Amino acid sequence: MPTTSKGGGSPPPGRRSDLLSGKVCVVSGAGPGLGRQAALLLAAHGADVVLAARRQKILDEVAAEVEAAGARVLAVPTDITDPDQCARLAATAERELGGIDVLVNNAFRFDVFQTFEDVDLDAWRKIMETNLFGSLQLTRAALPPMRRRGGGSVVMVASMAARIPPPLQGGYAISKGALLTATRVLAAELGPASIRVNAVVPGWMWGPSVEVYVEMESAGRKVPPSEVVGELEARIPLGRVPTDAEVAGTVVYLASDLSAALTGQAVDANGGEFLG
Repeated sequence: MPTTSKGGGSPPPGRRSDLLSGKVCVVSGAGPGLGRQAALLLAAHGADVVLAARRQKILDEVAAEVEAAGARVLAVPTDITDPDQCARLAATAERELGGIDVLVNNAFRFDVFQTFEDVDLDAWRKIMETNLFGSLQLTRAALPPMRRRGGGSVVMVASMAARIPPPLQGGYAISKGALLTATRVLAAELGPASIRVNAVVPGWMWGPSVEVYVEMESAGRKVPPSEVVGELEARIPLGRVPTDAEVAGTVVYLASDLSAALTGQAVDANGGEFLG
């Protein structure tokens, strides 16, 4: 199945620019999808990268790709809901690479796809624990190294689900809405320390998760995958589903000094499906 009808695809290997040269970027949730693409693109623009995820195998696979792009890379198994593991990650980044300049909070937990009346609220608490409090916990651990570097950039990965809540994804939508509010709160508090906090807000994003969705819809409705993709594209002014590699470009922008005047902002990277 083609990734999309037009554009997109994975970033080419190797160095593209020195935009992020000298910067150390931490990426949580560095598995397949946006986490991997962000790590690769940050490296392609000159950054050294620290990868965080729970599974060592995935970390090792992405680390090998990042290293092939010419960057120094660390792979640190991390559960962001554990404060000790967050502290270890930050300490490792500072000890091995000299500090932290950028934190990309991409780790998340999926929804359980139940209505509010049916769901066990403990399931929603677990979603909130990762998507909101895990991101806040990792951000707090990264602040001392950032302060010692004279500032930095925190990039929260939110979701269009917070703008247009999908059916049966209430826990996920609520957690990402809270993350958008946290972005503004932290931006106001941390601005005097030259630490910027912004969010990228993807919508439909072609990558592993959407590929699975298309396959499930196609099989369940007994229609061709192209019909499911066509329905998604019809909602998007650009006429195609943006790829995770393209959304990673917004992450790089928010990580870089090109966005030096931005803090507390939520950048919608959804092909125009949500025009906020």
